[in-house]
Amino acid sequence: MKKRLQILLWISCLCITSVAYAQNLTIKGRVTSENEAIPGVNVVLKGTTTGTSTDMDGNYSLTVPDGNGTLIFTYIGYTPEEVPINNRTTLDVSLVQDIQTLSEVVVVGYGTQSRQSLVGSVASIKAEELRTQGVNTIQKSLQGRVAGVNIESSGGSPGSGVRILVRGTGSFNNNDPLYIVDGVQVTNINNLSPSDIASIDILKDASAAAIYGSRAANGVVLITTKTGTKGEPRIDFNVYAGLQSVTKKIDVLNASEWARVSNAAHDAAGLPRLDIAQNPESLGEGTDWQSEIYQVAPTQSYELGVSGGGDNFTYSLSGGYFDQNGIVRKTDYNRLNLRLKTDFTKGRLKIGESVILTRENWRNMAGGWGGQGGNPVGSATKMIPVFQVYDANALGGFSGASGPVVNVANPVAQLYLEDPTVNTNTVMANIFAELTLIDNLKYKYNVGYTNTFGYNYTYTAPYQVGALFQNLNSDLSESRNQTSFFLQEHTLAYDKAFGRHNFQALAGFGLQKNTFRSLNGSRSGMPGGLQVLDAGTTNIASGGLARENVLESYFGRFVYSYDQRYLLTANFRRDGSSRFGRAYRYGNFPSLALGWNLSNEAFYEPFRSYVSQLKLRASYGLLGNQEFDDYQYVASIPGNLNYVIGRDQQLWVGAIQQAFADPNLKWEESESINVGADLGFFNNRLSLIADYFIRKNSDLLLRVPLPLSTGSTVNPVVNAGQITNRGVELALSYNQEINDFSYQLTGTFTAIRNKVDQLGSGSQQISGGQPTHHGSSATITMAGQPVGTFYLIKTDGIFNDTDEVTAHSKEGKLIQPNAQPGDIRFVDANNDGIISEDDRVNVGNPNPDFSYGFGGNARWRDFDLSVFFQGTHGNKIYNGLRQDLEGMTLEFNYGKSTLNAWTPENPTDFPRAVINDPNYNSRTSDRFLESGSYLRLRTLQVGYTLPKALLERVKITSCRVYLGFDNLFTLTKYNGYNPDLGRYSGGTSQGIFDRGVDFGHVSYPLARTSMLGLQLSL
Repeated sequence: MKKRLQILLWISCLCITSVAYAQNLTIKGRVTSENEAIPGVNVVLKGTTTGTSTDMDGNYSLTVPDGNGTLIFTYIGYTPEEVPINNRTTLDVSLVQDIQTLSEVVVVGYGTQSRQSLVGSVASIKAEELRTQGVNTIQKSLQGRVAGVNIESSGGSPGSGVRILVRGTGSFNNNDPLYIVDGVQVTNINNLSPSDIASIDILKDASAAAIYGSRAANGVVLITTKTGTKGEPRIDFNVYAGLQSVTKKIDVLNASEWARVSNAAHDAAGLPRLDIAQNPESLGEGTDWQSEIYQVAPTQSYELGVSGGGDNFTYSLSGGYFDQNGIVRKTDYNRLNLRLKTDFTKGRLKIGESVILTRENWRNMAGGWGGQGGNPVGSATKMIPVFQVYDANALGGFSGASGPVVNVANPVAQLYLEDPTVNTNTVMANIFAELTLIDNLKYKYNVGYTNTFGYNYTYTAPYQVGALFQNLNSDLSESRNQTSFFLQEHTLAYDKAFGRHNFQALAGFGLQKNTFRSLNGSRSGMPGGLQVLDAGTTNIASGGLARENVLESYFGRFVYSYDQRYLLTANFRRDGSSRFGRAYRYGNFPSLALGWNLSNEAFYEPFRSYVSQLKLRASYGLLGNQEFDDYQYVASIPGNLNYVIGRDQQLWVGAIQQAFADPNLKWEESESINVGADLGFFNNRLSLIADYFIRKNSDLLLRVPLPLSTGSTVNPVVNAGQITNRGVELALSYNQEINDFSYQLTGTFTAIRNKVDQLGSGSQQISGGQPTHHGSSATITMAGQPVGTFYLIKTDGIFNDTDEVTAHSKEGKLIQPNAQPGDIRFVDANNDGIISEDDRVNVGNPNPDFSYGFGGNARWRDFDLSVFFQGTHGNKIYNGLRQDLEGMTLEFNYGKSTLNAWTPENPTDFPRAVINDPNYNSRTSDRFLESGSYLRLRTLQVGYTLPKALLERVKITSCRVYLGFDNLFTLTKYNGYNPDLGRYSGGTSQGIFDRGVDFGHVSYPLARTSMLGLQLSL
């Protein structure tokens, strides 16, 4: 019996031991990819927080409760792998690279980083996303596609570019970002061919941009052109041809309608009617001036590229020609591009270069000839339709306005009698040599050079256009200018990974120099057929100028990551600029950014089914801005200030200081705080990048007014302003593939609040945006409000009878003593009993409450579709053209809406027609302020790729044909040509104070484009 008990006890112990053993299973293994060990891979038991990571050799060991679970292997850049344990004690796993994730390599200035390890705010656009854009410039293809970046149109003229605002208006001077193309600074990127671009990376916060220091306060746009790859030579040929038409014409009166409105306006004023308007019924339609200047215009593009390489050498060579006729007659633009990019490696040495040659030619629209119509587009809306286009007996062959009317020029005559052309030749070159000193340590010497030669030519033929415009002698003006930029940089870069640690360090020194020189000359009186300055006899003039500036820089960056979980990036740059005096010549610009990849933590595994990726980011940094005119810290002494003195009236040639200067000018400084998160859902098919930022720009440079008694002819430039921008940015994308059908949906959202914190002495105000030739300013920039806020007199309906006029009074005195029934009631905002400019109040600003873009790409078998919408909401636009056309105060044509003017029999909400406008109904007021919100179908493209089986027979790699449309339609309540207004470049400080003001007299409408294209690869 005792023996049996011992046996049972022994069996029980064995069972217990077996059960305990079964409940604690230790699994070992090795994780590799293509036979290479991967350190730092997260190994987690599914549904628990139990996990570990692989060591330097890719090995791991993990104890689990039993052998029935599943292990999940995850590592950045690789597709997650789930492996059932099935009671095994050894599990070796090979991970597959996630091509989509690996392709997310971001250019960050002097190097690259993977999107997963990035902690700064950087937006990226790849070549594939530009492929389906039919636009002729790179910037236009970015519109609405990048959160936090506002792309504003600069008009629809051929070859026109756009203006970019990164995270709001931050300066009263230059707000353009810094453009870097293949390591070389350029002034703009309008001349680049979109098909030459491999990637565009926009550095938005201080952490990302601080490596560029004083040039980066307005953001940095990094452009990398295409390079060759190892393999057989590849030939790419892209061609498209299209037609452009005007998207919108302004609805104006025909001849008989104009005569009726003109007669009513004269009758109401008690003035005699114009002779040309005496018999409205006999005038008919008259001349449709807009139809006379607009046309359906062709556009075409041809691009040919060859690329390839071997083990030690790659190359990419491309050339292109683009031609665009304007929708306004006699305007056009064409561009020739040639690009070469190669690199060669021999042992530890790598040498490469990038060279881009560009020739651009513009035939611009004529100017205004001094008339109140403005350019031909403005004149076409205001020119009275009674007048004719041509007069064979007139000098020049054109008819024009005559009699007691406003001097609006014949727009067709403007286009054909004036020939304004511009030619630009640009050379951009970058050469580098990179030497690997020891493993992981590289020295790089980089030389950059750009040279732009500009030529401007304007010839005006003799003419007599009607009774109001004459030029009896031909005029010719020519100017030439040259801008050169030279850069040299020395950098040391160290990149080392060991265990779970990864270090990147960069140190560098740079020196750059900008020079500009121009000369000009003009004469009049050239004989017919001779368009040479020496042939002129009168109005002889010449001039020229030169300037230069130098920047010296020291910079460094340190990047550290631990186990791809904890991330740190630190930047520092010290710049010295010749644009400042000795006391403030140097500025220091540091930044620090931290990141945490929560989704790489072992404890995160239970949440992965909800949010597959989660990274938190935060950064702080200082940036600078030196983009303003040279020599502002010293007082200039102009010459040619001559004086006649003495009995003999002897001419003394003199020079004298005429303005003050502040020798203590210092850098504009931009302080930036950014917090953000990168999230992935549904195994990263849905991704969201969210950022919140505060950007405070202080010590802003502006001119502060001085009393005239000081004798200064120009107000001095001082550091006396501060602007803060706060904003939220969201970028969303979703990718899905179902059998033969795949698609991608994208969207961006940006909301920015702009505020001027300080300005001058505190009470200074800067007026801007005079919308017409004769109106007052529409905007005021002052402390406490956004830049360019609309300050206008408010309207309060129409006086419908004399009782209403009488009731609008203060202390028994009429507030508007000249008002009659049918006139506008204005609001006496300051309650002083009169209507004046002191009654202007804040009625909105040109900044949208938010801007957005959304679209998608889809492919089914060999068919593809691309569509993209873009728009803004909440911004205001002052319609200066409408102020002219609806004023009915001047003798030119009017808008169609004036047919509905108030009369006693037809009491409408549109003021009465009265030519002398005693109530000043046409004054600058909120009557002409409109909503600038819009939604535009930016691009639509349908393509078909020929089957590979068919192409292989003729040795073609790929062939795609497509039909595309740009600016197909716009949904908006705005009555002008285009709600995507931007800034008028002729305005103060590059138009930043004129933003949102529609200057109708300098407009050029947008074009709607339809195109057919072919993309061929061999």
